[in-house]
Amino acid sequence: MLTVKELLYIKLIAQERSFSTAAKRAKISQPALSAAIAKVEDKLGESLFYRDSHTVNPTSAGRYIAERSEHLINEFESLTSEFANFKNRDTGAIPFGVGVTVADTVLKDAVVSFQQENQSVTPKFQVDYWYELRQALLRDDISFFIAANHEFVEDRELSTEDLYVSEIYFHARKNHPLTKKKIVRCADLINYPLLTYRTLIAKKRVKDQLTTEEQLRAFQKNFVAGTLNSMQGTLPFIEATDYIAMTERGFYDAQSPTSQVQELEIEDFRLKIQVKICWRAKHILSAREQGLINCFKNAAAARV
Repeated sequence: MLTVKELLYIKLIAQERSFSTAAKRAKISQPALSAAIAKVEDKLGESLFYRDSHTVNPTSAGRYIAERSEHLINEFESLTSEFANFKNRDTGAIPFGVGVTVADTVLKDAVVSFQQENQSVTPKFQVDYWYELRQALLRDDISFFIAANHEFVEDRELSTEDLYVSEIYFHARKNHPLTKKKIVRCADLINYPLLTYRTLIAKKRVKDQLTTEEQLRAFQKNFVAGTLNSMQGTLPFIEATDYIAMTERGFYDAQSPTSQVQELEIEDFRLKIQVKICWRAKHILSAREQGLINCFKNAAAARV
């Protein structure tokens, strides 16, 4: 069986067509390199290079091994680097990302639970939207992220796992004009200013239900009246005004069981989005990273 070092020697000689130049790149002496190649040839029972006084050329066997070794050496170097990172990730801090809805709902419970068992490790998180978190992951700024994606498509750069399904609802104060209607439709919602996160799919679904110029003008005026990165702290505002809010089902009840805000049943609007755990394809999550993810799973399960 060939070693990684022997594969590297064969690759360098095939590239340089010179034992002396290859020896310099390998940072060994030329006699040591020649002896190593002779040992490999003896092991394989094949000559790997034609030698004369001026040139060195690979035989068909040497060329085959040199070509295959390129990929194998790159894989080995990648594994070595990733394993070093793998060991380092279990100490100090765990950088990760969460989407805005996840930050508002399960982040606190997950981090509190994790730190009860891992007091020496600091969860370092950034809150953003799917695209920005994906970019941060591919830059290696974070080890994983948990976020909602309205229209997820297969992504070869990512490994993913479903965490939970988020059902999106509109909310209003209990004596709001909308709460007095037997049937509420999207055409009714647009007459009141909306607070929510940055969203495209929800706006499109509401707009698709509108049929008149007057409705479209109301839509442009009120949807969205306030774009927020967090819906935390909006409860008093919704209770005191005619603004409506769009966020996860049960969001305000979780904040305060005695809140004066209720969920609205909208006849022509339904939206469920999948919250996913995402990490780089082929990346091996460390034990601590997996432990933190398990805390998110437990926090999400407790909300159901």
